Amino acid sequence: MIKDIKIRNLKKKYDKKNILDIPELIFKNGKISYLLGENGAGKSTLLNILAKIDNDYRGKVEDPFTQDEISLVDANPYMLKGNVYKNIAYPLKIRKRKDINESMVALLDIFNLNVLKNKEASKLSSGETQKVAIVRALSFSPKLLILDEPTANLDKSARLELIDILKKYNQEGNTIIVVTHDHSFFENLKGEKIILEKLGME
Repeated sequence: MIKDIKIRNLKKKYDKKNILDIPELIFKNGKISYLLGENGAGKSTLLNILAKIDNDYRGKVEDPFTQDEISLVDANPYMLKGNVYKNIAYPLKIRKRKDINESMVALLDIFNLNVLKNKEASKLSSGETQKVAIVRALSFSPKLLILDEPTANLDKSARLELIDILKKYNQEGNTIIVVTHDHSFFENLKGEKIILEKLGME
């Protein structure tokens, strides 16, 4: 049985340019990993591959997760039409969960979102959008949570709230992979730092 996320000889091109060239890389299952590197190093591209959204690459990516067990929050998350409640409930709805209302009551309470539940997603601030996207990602308790700059639009209080939630989520045995420049993450959530080198584009 595959336990960790194992990458071997991963190569990715875009418009004939090399974006990724990774001989070997391992993300430990059940742990927190920080994916670091300068702009253009291919961090977001690798996150899409790990989330099984991008399958156009060469090489091998082995992991113990099905796509239904993975949740990805982009740096600029997309909101569905409708209100906050609908957005957060969507992953539960498509998985045909029977306890959606009970789950939503708990989620809205834990994340202090009751005041926003009826607000149209298109009218949310950038910080509110980020928070709703993260709650939506966590709503169905994924085994692998992938976050791309999750605190970029959050204030200090919301950042600390998120870090506390992620700490508990990881303690339950779930895997977290984060791209971030937020030092409060490193200080409060211990994890392995993985540097992704930028390739020459000539």
